[in-house]
Amino acid sequence: MIRSVLSLRAAGGDTGALEAFYADQQILERAREFPGCRDAVLLRAIDGGSVTHLVIADWDGAEDYQRWVQDPWRAAVSRQLADLLDTESDEPVVGGVFEPVPAR
Repeated sequence: MIRSVLSLRAAGGDTGALEAFYADQQILERAREFPGCRDAVLLRAIDGGSVTHLVIADWDGAEDYQRWVQDPWRAAVSRQLADLLDTESDEPVVGGVFEPVPAR
């Protein structure tokens, strides 16, 4: 199992527009139905930092997340999402991928 973590900064602090986009596009629902996805959640920051949201998803493996990133629907939505974010480039919205550290 791996976990993808995507940090988002809503443009102008407009968290409502970002959250509405996720709901309207049913991004989390579609991710959960994607082969290899175990769960996906959108979290809103409450500490007033620069990151306004995290998207955290659990995947069977890194290759499953990579297929999600490369999915044409996801890529198109990612480009639309970029308009709602404070970003410094036209790069696609892609997060980090992490694996659990075994207990010693």
